[in-house]
Amino acid sequence: MTDTSPETVPADAPSIFHDLRAFVAEPRSTGLFLSPAGDRLVAARTELNKKKNGYVTALWELPHTARATRGHRSAPSQGAGPRRLTRGVDGEALAGFTAHGDLLFTAKRDTGDEEDKDETTLFLLPRGGGEAFKVARRHGGFTSLSIARDSGRIALTSGVHPHAADDADDRAIAAERRETKTSAILHTGHPVRYWDHDLGPARDQVFVAEPLDPADPHPELELRRLTSFGPAERLGDVLISPDGSVVYAQVTVTLHGTTARTRVLAIDVASGDARTLAAEDDHNLGLAGLSPDGTVLLLSRSTVASDRTPLAMALMKVDLETGELAPATTGFSNWPADVRITPDSTAAYFTADREGHGAIHRLDLASGEVTVLTDDRNHYSALHLDERTGQLVALADAIDAPQLPVRCDPATGETTPIPCGIEAPAVPGTLTEVTTTAEDGTPLRAWLCLPETASAEDPAPLLLWIHGGPFGSWNAWTWRWNPWTATARGYAVLLPDPAISTGYGQEMIDRGWDQLGGSPYDDIMRLTHTTLDREDIDAERKAALGGSYGGYMANWIAGHTGDFFDCIVTHASLWALDQFRGTTDAASHWNAHLSDEHNAKYNPADGTCEITAPMLVIHGDKDYRVPIGEGLRLWFELLTSADQDPAQNPHRFLYFPDENHWILSPNNSVIWYETVFAFVDRHVGGKDSDLPRLLG
Repeated sequence: MTDTSPETVPADAPSIFHDLRAFVAEPRSTGLFLSPAGDRLVAARTELNKKKNGYVTALWELPHTARATRGHRSAPSQGAGPRRLTRGVDGEALAGFTAHGDLLFTAKRDTGDEEDKDETTLFLLPRGGGEAFKVARRHGGFTSLSIARDSGRIALTSGVHPHAADDADDRAIAAERRETKTSAILHTGHPVRYWDHDLGPARDQVFVAEPLDPADPHPELELRRLTSFGPAERLGDVLISPDGSVVYAQVTVTLHGTTARTRVLAIDVASGDARTLAAEDDHNLGLAGLSPDGTVLLLSRSTVASDRTPLAMALMKVDLETGELAPATTGFSNWPADVRITPDSTAAYFTADREGHGAIHRLDLASGEVTVLTDDRNHYSALHLDERTGQLVALADAIDAPQLPVRCDPATGETTPIPCGIEAPAVPGTLTEVTTTAEDGTPLRAWLCLPETASAEDPAPLLLWIHGGPFGSWNAWTWRWNPWTATARGYAVLLPDPAISTGYGQEMIDRGWDQLGGSPYDDIMRLTHTTLDREDIDAERKAALGGSYGGYMANWIAGHTGDFFDCIVTHASLWALDQFRGTTDAASHWNAHLSDEHNAKYNPADGTCEITAPMLVIHGDKDYRVPIGEGLRLWFELLTSADQDPAQNPHRFLYFPDENHWILSPNNSVIWYETVFAFVDRHVGGKDSDLPRLLG
C-alpha cells in the first residue's frame, strides 16, 4: 500500500513544530466533496485570516481525473493544479452540488441588500465560471442540504421561530430580538445547549425547493416549508430520494422527562405527510446512506446506553415500505461512518477505526461480509464514491501526517495523492508502537512519538497523553493536541488506547464501560510502565496530560498515583461526576451512564486529598459538553485541600472566557501550547521556561 506519511527531520532542524505561531498558521484540508456525476472534486481549505486572529475556509477545485494504478502514480489530465473558487472575507462552507454540477455554498457576504447583512446566505457558483450569486436566504441560515440527483429538487433545513405565523413574521421576530438585544429562551424540554451554543428559540424545519431554471437571469430558490416539528421533536440529518419525492429525516423525540429516542421519518414532498419509517424502544436510529437509485437506505443503530449497557453501533438495512430492520453486516463490531453505496446497490464502502488506524471497508450488501480495503497506516474520513469509475476519494491522515486528499482504487486498496496545494510538514521525530497485555489478557497497544535525540545515552522525558471520548482512539492527526510540538522540545509522547477505545471491536468498549477509572486506568498504567522500561525513555521524568475524558483520567491519576508523575495537566475535565452528569449538554446519556453506584467507586473528586503532583487546570467558559463548573470546582477544591501560602502554590488555572471544549482560535491555541510546555518544563524538565507574555 502507498504510504502518504512525510519524512522525518533531524531534531536540530527548525520546523513549524518548533515555532508555534507558524504551526497554528499552517493551512489545512478540512473537507472534501465530490459531485454526483463524479466530474468535480472540491475541497475546503482552512487558514489564518488577514489579521491572523482567526481562521477562514475557502473552497478549492482539485484535479479529478487522476487514476490510481498499480505500481505508479498517474498525473491528472487537467494539467493545472488546484484552483481557488471562493475568497470571502469570513470564509465559506461547502454545501453541495446541483444536478447540473453548479456549486452551492453558504457564506456571509455583502450582497448590497441590507437585509442580508450579518446573515448566512446560500450562494451558487456556476460550474462554467463567473460570480457567485445569492439563491436563498433565511435569518437562521441553513443547517444542512440534500439534493435529488435525478430531479434536482433540493431539501434544506433551517430554524423557524415556533410562534411565527409565516416567513415574514419569522423574520420580523428574529429582527426584533436582535434589535432589542433580547436573548431570553423559554424551554419546555431537554437539552437546552449543544457543545458551545444555546438551542432555541428557533427550531429546525425541512424546506424544499425546485431546481433553478438555467435560463433565468436572476434565479432564486423558492423555499416551501415541509414540516412543523414541535417542542418535543428535534430535527437532525435529512436525505432526499433521487427522484425528489421523499425526504428521509432523522428526528429525536422526547418521550417523557429527559428520555428521548431518535427515529427516522419518511416525508412525502408533495403532501408533507410524514410517517415513522423506523423506530425502536431500546435503540436510536439515524441516517447512514442512501443508494444512488433510491432502493437501499442504510441506518445507523446505537444502543440506549446506561451504566450496564455499553454504547454499541451497527449498520442496518431498512425496508422502505414496511420499515423492517435487518443487520447490514455480519460479524463486524467496529463503528462505521461515511457510508457510500454503489450505483448497483450491491455494496457499500465506509470508514471505521481499526487498531490505531482508520480503514476504508467494503460491505457486501447481500451477504453482510465486510472486508478491509486499505490495510495501511492511515486514517480515512470524508469518503466519497465516483460512480462513473468506481474509484473512491477521501481525506487521509495519520498520527504523523495531516489530512490530505487521496484517491483509492477499490480493486487493490492502493491510494494515490490528489494535488491540493498543501504539503504535509515533516515531523521532528519518529513514530513507533508500544504493546503489552492487560490483566485480563487483552492485547494493548499505544503510539510512541520519539524525539530524534532519544537514546540510551540521552533518554527522553515522557509525556503521557490520554485521549478523550471516552470512546475514541489515537489514530489520526490532530492540530489541538499535536505530539510533534512536544518532540520538537525533546519530550517523548505516549498515546495509549486503553479499554473503551474504538477500533478494537465491541469487546474493548465493553470491558471498561462500567468502570471509567478501572480497567482503562489499569491499561494506561501498564502501557506507561512498559514504555518507561525502554532505554531511550527517562523513567525519572514524566507527566500525565489529558482532555475531556482524558482530563477525567488525568484527575483520577492525580488522586491515585501520588508523586509518580512530576505534574499533571487536565483540560476540560470531568471532576465531580454527580454534578457533571446533570449539567452537561449530553445529560440524557451521562446521567444513565454515571449511576450512583459507578460514581461511588470512580469519582475523581473523592481523591482530592491524595493529590500531591502539581496540576495545571485548563477550561473554556463556553464549554457545554464539560461545563466550566467542573473546572471551577476542581480549582477551588484543589486549593482548599492544599491549603498553601499563595506564593508556594504549585498549581495553576488557565482559563479561556471565550473558548469552548476545544481551544480553537489561533492565538489562544499558541497560549495553550506555551503554557502547557512552560508548566511541564518547570516540573519535568527542571527548567524555568517563560510563560506567555500576554498572560501578564
